[in-house]
Amino acid sequence: MKIAVTIILSIISQLCLGQNCICITRPELNEIISCEKTIFKNGAKIYREFNCDSSWVIFESESKKKKILFSLDKDLIELTGRLGFANWIEYKNSFIVEYHNVSGCCDPYEFKLFDKTSGKKIAELGREIYHSENQKYPYFVTIDNKNSNFLSFLNLNTNKIFKINLPNGKIENTLKITNGIFSETLFDEGQIINGVFEIKYKYMENGKDKKWLFGKITVDLKKYVS
Repeated sequence: MKIAVTIILSIISQLCLGQNCICITRPELNEIISCEKTIFKNGAKIYREFNCDSSWVIFESESKKKKILFSLDKDLIELTGRLGFANWIEYKNSFIVEYHNVSGCCDPYEFKLFDKTSGKKIAELGREIYHSENQKYPYFVTIDNKNSNFLSFLNLNTNKIFKINLPNGKIENTLKITNGIFSETLFDEGQIINGVFEIKYKYMENGKDKKWLFGKITVDLKKYVS
């Protein structure tokens, strides 16, 4: 009975919203996949659609032009929302998408930056140390891709970048000692309090005792917001 009601409601929703969001032969998909639209402040939208053969993410501009940003085929459709495009966050002129390379544990997520007006991809942001949903301090923080002795701060409203020093060789050396792959896993969850960014990290100085040591990074973001 529950499945029948779900199918009926999905058909009604599809007719009303003009969305392709149903697979009658696989009713479980109607509960797994949400086709709810995210409406940006500029009137653009991003949402999912699906049928029995695939699922996909659509960007729809304010002028109703549609663009498929990502899709999963029939064999992977049940992983919708857990593989590939997972979540998105709006900023002043852009939005970022959380991208899952695998559906389970434990690789860090990657992120992609898109223009909020056209849906065009601006950049591959890579793995994050931290991202802020605070529109006053809209920073995406990463380990610098050329030198692991720096943290890189990208302002998602202005696309301006500044960098700060990390203790020389500390992150790289720790990965060698622990046979680690992702430097991002050495960092705790960061926070912004009164315009000051804080984040803790762990490291090792040698591989003999394998004792974890801890440090903290503090950055006054007010100095960098223009």
